[in-house]
Amino acid sequence: MIYPSNFEEKLGFDRVREWLTAHCINPMGAAQADEMGFETSLPVIQEKLNLIKEFRQLMENGLPFPVSETGDLRADLHTLRIEGTVISQEALFELKPGLNALKAILRFVVSEQAMRYPAIQRLCDGISVDKTVWSECNRLTDDKGDIPDAASPELADIRKQIRQKLSHIDRQVNKMLQEAKNAGWADSGVEATIRNGRMVIPVRAADKRKLKGFIHDESSTGQTVYIEPAAVLETNNEVRELEYAEKREINRILAAFSRLIRPFISDLLAGWELLGSIDLVRAKAVMAAEMQAIVPELTDQAFIKWNQSRHPLLERKLRKEKKSVVPLELELNQEQRILVISGPNAGGKSVCLKTTGLIQYMLQCGLAVPMEKDSKCGIFDKIFIDIGDEQSLENDLSTYSSHLLNMKHYLAHADSKTLFLIDEFGSGTEPQLGGAIAEAVLKKLNELQAFGLITTHYANLKLFADEHAGVFNGAMLFDTKRLEPLYMLQTGKPGSSFAFEIARKIGFPESLLDSAATISGQSHLDFDQQLQQLEVEKKALSKKQTELRLADQLLNEVIEKYKRLLKQLEDRRKDMLADAGREAKSLIDKANRQIELTIKEIREAQAEKEKTKALRQDLKSSRDLIGTEAEEIAKKLAETEEKEEAIWQASELKAGDLVSIEEMDIVGELISISEHEAVVSFNSVKLRTSPEKLSKLSRRESRKQTHQHRKSASSRSVTSDLNEKVSNFKLTIDLRGKRAEEALELTAKYIDEAILLSVKEVNILHGKGNGILRKLIRELLSKQKEIANFGDAPPESGGNGITRVSLR
Repeated sequence: MIYPSNFEEKLGFDRVREWLTAHCINPMGAAQADEMGFETSLPVIQEKLNLIKEFRQLMENGLPFPVSETGDLRADLHTLRIEGTVISQEALFELKPGLNALKAILRFVVSEQAMRYPAIQRLCDGISVDKTVWSECNRLTDDKGDIPDAASPELADIRKQIRQKLSHIDRQVNKMLQEAKNAGWADSGVEATIRNGRMVIPVRAADKRKLKGFIHDESSTGQTVYIEPAAVLETNNEVRELEYAEKREINRILAAFSRLIRPFISDLLAGWELLGSIDLVRAKAVMAAEMQAIVPELTDQAFIKWNQSRHPLLERKLRKEKKSVVPLELELNQEQRILVISGPNAGGKSVCLKTTGLIQYMLQCGLAVPMEKDSKCGIFDKIFIDIGDEQSLENDLSTYSSHLLNMKHYLAHADSKTLFLIDEFGSGTEPQLGGAIAEAVLKKLNELQAFGLITTHYANLKLFADEHAGVFNGAMLFDTKRLEPLYMLQTGKPGSSFAFEIARKIGFPESLLDSAATISGQSHLDFDQQLQQLEVEKKALSKKQTELRLADQLLNEVIEKYKRLLKQLEDRRKDMLADAGREAKSLIDKANRQIELTIKEIREAQAEKEKTKALRQDLKSSRDLIGTEAEEIAKKLAETEEKEEAIWQASELKAGDLVSIEEMDIVGELISISEHEAVVSFNSVKLRTSPEKLSKLSRRESRKQTHQHRKSASSRSVTSDLNEKVSNFKLTIDLRGKRAEEALELTAKYIDEAILLSVKEVNILHGKGNGILRKLIRELLSKQKEIANFGDAPPESGGNGITRVSLR
């Protein structure tokens, strides 16, 4: 059920229907578009949407069958049901392309390729074309719409005789015309012509008696008469008789064909309905492509979860003006069923209602809807609207009376599967009383579990939404700096009407505004200002969340980077330990060989005690010598290290030294030092202190601190990476030569980096070309909430080959 009777006109669906009908090629499709109506069955709606989805795929891959203009023969076919009726030659000619189209469609739906398009196959179920009817229709008509000579032997013979006699007449008339010219009865420049279907000779009126024949006509001046020579009169009569015979034969052929197709009239009527259905589906698919609409996920519940939904008519209008529409984000569910929208006049409240009503109605009429693919749509059994003025002099209705009649209808028929849309709820009468009645109606609709959107300026309705489950507030945002509406819906809090701000912007006298503020009370103005401040803070918080999300993404990238580096270092350390182990083993093996050689020489010496004693003494001397040399090397290394440490401690402080600050457990790197001030960097924080409070760390301690600081490198690296991104960030990105998908991905990443780095203006170089890449990029930019505006660069900077983007 939809209400009121002018539902479609109020929402603008009549213009959507006209848009759809304009894309229909044949009268049957246009008629089905006119008959298209509101559906409440999920399977029926889903099937209609599946047809659009499949047909768009077919169009993208190239249609395997023709969808061309076909005449509406349903009335002719109904007439042919009557015994003795004969199809007209014009209808026969219209029948041929329709049958050929049906034949191609049916050939496709039984092909292997059609298995990927089950909805189209189901649409063609039960449709058939008799092969004899199809072949006979093609045999009896040619491409010019005539019945060919081969239609019957009799027709071929009649037409042959006609051609022969006409040829004889032509020769005779031309011969007599030449004689008339020679005799001076006709002017030298005239030619034979046709009057009343007969060949005649133009003769001067004064000489008309000299040429025997039948006068068919004369010129407007009366100076020329057109005579059919008597010599060809009889032959012309014979031609006329043959033409009658031709008509009789053609009528006989048409009658025979009519008898042939009469048993198949029902099949032909069903086929013509299919041609209309195919044409309508094609028109829906074309319109869906134009409005960038999708087939969303459906659920058989009262439910709305729309992402980036757009009013199709408003978007079409703004697109012609090279502007973009602000999309609507909307969710209604069992916990939040009724949305109370408040905000400034001309801020987009009514557009929200019309967008919601129009899109839901389009969906349940079987049309694709303009929103993002992750949206989810429910089905409502009833849609009620109260938008605009229903004042009627004929019915003695005031504006408020008409609103009350609508509310009465809602209360009588609303249920849990109802969607209602009410604009300026409670308006049209004394505010306090109108607000009270509106609140009572809203309470009852909430108890009935109905779904809906209402717009209002009444504070009691805003408070009602905060205090009752199932009802929630929403506001149309307003730019308090520029004093202009943003046309964005934000749920959660009520909005202000911004009456004083709008009046001030249009130049209303300040003294009158002060007087109005006094009358309304300062507390009310303070409440509005608090609402404004809350909205500003929420927007700022949303921006910070975006920045944090991007920073978190960057941090994850940095952590992954350092994990890879750490793994590389660990692998390198393992390799070094392995090398050291191999070297140590080599030294041990060498020492063992030396010992074994000595033992062998001792054994060979046997009784030569003096030689054995000498070998043992040599071995002991070698061990003592190696030990002494090792001690001397260690002593020298220690002395050298002590000397270097002394020199290190005695040297003056300079930039790059690691220092500690007295009375503070802080170790950092000295950035700069002067007579009275030193700057120390600690975890990317710069501290200023006096040089006297600094102590230089020993080299050992420096190495120890360096090792410890490596553990916290990942945290400091985030800042350095950010600094590196700032230094490497370019204010212009060049996308020329990129594919569309790659260009869009690069643009999205580039805009994210610009937002993270707080860059206020960037340029996107896409070139001019055919404007396709420019259009795609701007569609992407129009969906970014952090973008304030964008447009062509100045002519001297590249014009429409560059899009200049300003960030919030």
